[in-house]
Amino acid sequence: MRIVPDVDMEAFWDERARENAAYFVDNQLDYERPDLETFWAGGEDVVARFEELLGFTVGASDEVVEIGCGMGRLTRALKARGASVRALDVSSEMLTRAHESNRDLAGVEWLHGDGQTITGVPDASADGVFSHVVFQHIPDPRITYGYVAEMGRVLRAGGWAAFQVSNDPSIHRPQPGGRALAHRALSVVGKRPKGSGHAAWLGSSVELGTLRATAADAGMDAERIVGEGTQYCLVLLRRR
Repeated sequence: MRIVPDVDMEAFWDERARENAAYFVDNQLDYERPDLETFWAGGEDVVARFEELLGFTVGASDEVVEIGCGMGRLTRALKARGASVRALDVSSEMLTRAHESNRDLAGVEWLHGDGQTITGVPDASADGVFSHVVFQHIPDPRITYGYVAEMGRVLRAGGWAAFQVSNDPSIHRPQPGGRALAHRALSVVGKRPKGSGHAAWLGSSVELGTLRATAADAGMDAERIVGEGTQYCLVLLRRR
């Protein structure tokens, strides 16, 4: 079942890419002066942390699908480990920046996603699926569950899916009125990021029981879940 979202995710993320692409990929950066050297180095740290906490490795022969590639920060680290990466993003502006920043990165196919499916990837054609700080920004958790079902579609038998979701509903609530107004005023003069109160930024959490059931229906088992009850809940699924 395809869901008609209440917000235009592509338009929102295109605007954020034009505003400050690196910051909106990694909002631990300084918004006014993002350190791009730190930004790119951080991709390796993220993938290594996933491997350590979830107890898996991206194999040298793995054909990987990345959901929400942004500027290609994690794409670099995934390609350094695996054979190829098909990197999807709903934002054409982010993909433009990914192309520009990774011109010499061979073995990567950049795909414009539709925001609900693993667009352009055939059934049983991938060894792994990876995603980080993407699903937490999706306003409707049913779309996230739909992506989980899609992982089962594209993975080969024995393939892995390693991804992050939010399992903490509290962090998706809008800021109190006073704080929101102060933030909005600073964003107008370029001192703070825009869009922080938007549904496409606030996103949603998932219910892990529903996630496990969705995975099972798609032919996958939940092999490990780390960080239950938090915004940075990491999940490893394995295709049967």
